[in-house]
Amino acid sequence: MTFTDSQTLPEALSPVEVPNVKGQWQNPFYLPNAGIHAHVLPNGKVLFWGRRIKSGEGNLDVHECTPFLWDPVSKSTTETPQPTWKDGTKVNLFCSGHSFLPDGRLLVVGGHQKDSIGLNQATIYDYRTNTWTPTALMGDSDDFRRWYPTAVTLFDGTALVMSGSTTDSGKINDKIQIWNDGNWRSIVNFNVPPLYPRLHLGSDGRVFMSGPNARSQFLDTKNGGNWTPLTKDRANGSREYAPSVMYSDINNLEGGKVIYIGGGNPPTNAVEVIDLNEPSPTWRSTEPMKFARRQHNATLLPDGTILVVGGTRGNSGPDNGFNDLTDGQPVHVAELWDPDTEKWTELAAETVDRCYHSTVVLLPDATVLSAGGGEFQINGKQNDPEDSHSDAQIFHPPYLFNGLRPDILTAPDEVTYGETFEVGTSNPEEIGHVSWIRLPSVTHSFDQNQRINFLASSIKQQKLTVTAPPNPNVCPPGHYMLFLLNKKKVPSVAKIIKISGSLVPNLARTLVENLATSVGKSTTEIPNTEKLNQEITDADKGTFVEVGLTSTCPYGLGACWGGAYEALNQMDPDAVKFVRPIANAADSTASVYLNHDGLPDIEQWPNQFARTANESYKFRGVEVTLTGTVERQNGHLFLQGNDVRPGISLVPLEGTDKIQWNRSTGSPKPLEEDERLAYQRLASNIQNTGVSPEQVQVTGPLKKNEVGFELYLRKFQYVI
Repeated sequence: MTFTDSQTLPEALSPVEVPNVKGQWQNPFYLPNAGIHAHVLPNGKVLFWGRRIKSGEGNLDVHECTPFLWDPVSKSTTETPQPTWKDGTKVNLFCSGHSFLPDGRLLVVGGHQKDSIGLNQATIYDYRTNTWTPTALMGDSDDFRRWYPTAVTLFDGTALVMSGSTTDSGKINDKIQIWNDGNWRSIVNFNVPPLYPRLHLGSDGRVFMSGPNARSQFLDTKNGGNWTPLTKDRANGSREYAPSVMYSDINNLEGGKVIYIGGGNPPTNAVEVIDLNEPSPTWRSTEPMKFARRQHNATLLPDGTILVVGGTRGNSGPDNGFNDLTDGQPVHVAELWDPDTEKWTELAAETVDRCYHSTVVLLPDATVLSAGGGEFQINGKQNDPEDSHSDAQIFHPPYLFNGLRPDILTAPDEVTYGETFEVGTSNPEEIGHVSWIRLPSVTHSFDQNQRINFLASSIKQQKLTVTAPPNPNVCPPGHYMLFLLNKKKVPSVAKIIKISGSLVPNLARTLVENLATSVGKSTTEIPNTEKLNQEITDADKGTFVEVGLTSTCPYGLGACWGGAYEALNQMDPDAVKFVRPIANAADSTASVYLNHDGLPDIEQWPNQFARTANESYKFRGVEVTLTGTVERQNGHLFLQGNDVRPGISLVPLEGTDKIQWNRSTGSPKPLEEDERLAYQRLASNIQNTGVSPEQVQVTGPLKKNEVGFELYLRKFQYVI
């Protein structure tokens, strides 16, 4: 079926009085499906896919895909073939990661079996033939599945893949893999990475992970890989569902700066920037947005500004703030950030809610396409069909109302690094800047492909001469949109150009080692998740503490574990010795070990945890396992104290106090018979003697009142 822009939604837009200041949105138009994944191809068309066969209807866990092409010129759509496994079985690419290869093909990794259960597949879309071709599997076991992974193109044209939930067991894929011409190789792992990590290729060849974790890190991919954390965390803690954009000042040919925009729970308007070219890169807070947002998108514009669209400012509703669509909470007003002034400007408001599962891409004509939203479920209940958006809107930024646009009459289809080439234009003397933007590939509030360079240019014999980027570190090989901007910063329609050539950077790679010594301590060997888990089992450790955590992410603590793991490891450093790298997804709990046999600081832990995790998780309380002598005191059971902890009153466990959680009901799990009778049984055992003849290991939720500590006994055993 073909759709055109004559099929518009009934809502009319309010007129914008000053489009040269606020910009202007066109009316929404229908698409065949919700645009949850969006990519601008080298031929200028946009490749979309959603989650299921028809947005708003049917099973959310179908095992086939919905790809289609939208033509910005004709405003028509056409289907693509279905991506498949090598045996021809259809595959669903929802919740995958993706990045463009040097020849313009799109590599897509992972995908959707069901919420939090990924796929180990990889496939390639070729825009030239409109075909999908499966490539080698990432691995042959469940450990290689990926749901919510990120892919980023490296300087040599290979693609690095990181993260993704594997199964509903609570395991996040810790393997970092590099795809090279149909083959996979693994490098150093990263235990408990966040889902959809925000990755950027830096000008020294390293990969920078800006978020969503509070602690940003560099990955040097050579010699098996090496992680180097920054010495100072990004402000405002872990902030998921936030855009991270690599940008450049308009007069800076070097590029290599990153901005992190909003996100988190509750949504924040906080903004931080970092210059990766500095000897010791450090995050710096700058002017906040006008509106707090999460689930929003950000896209580079030809003049170097960054457009932010959509998102929600709310942190309540039926999903506890994950994607608050309560009236008045979705943000329709767009905002524009100027990297030269670091100031924000409010722009015109979009018509449609663009929150979770929305996308935004820059089109070759310098307009912006905003699409998608919806297609999710909370605790097994699908979102209202009215909140699934199979439509899109086009935004005309203010620069399109500031006079005539420059043109591109001639330009090469392909250039090499450092090449000087001519661009034909009617008035070369009017050109003030030349920008070079990598084709977008976006999902889940993050464009895994976009970056910008400003290119040196000059006029020779009435012709505009432009110099291509110098090396693939500052400009990975592939296709870019070349824009000419006049002296009023009005852009031309882009010419899409492929850059290629030697894939060995001209920059001195020794810069990597020099930077590693100044940024922070490097870790060359990291045990994988299973080995780390076993090392914790075998190690000497103190009190075992089970922490009850409820993730506001609807996929549970197992899939949405990265931020909690980071926060637990940064909590109470003088007492916390180990955090197990795998969450107990079934009970929605985390396993923590102290470095002593005392008690956790239950008064401070919730606040310490929230400093990093914010409100992305609810800290429900803790359960401890302690060993000692139990005696009767005034008719009640009492665990005697020792030199590292006080005595503790034992009390019967009530159902509402249990730490183990039922995510589907949103309440503690019911007491089992042994748990309900645990206190009674222990009391009966020591009724005659008044004191336990042996040491007793007791387990249960720990609380504190004005008198002291109480342990709500869930289970016990004698220690011989």
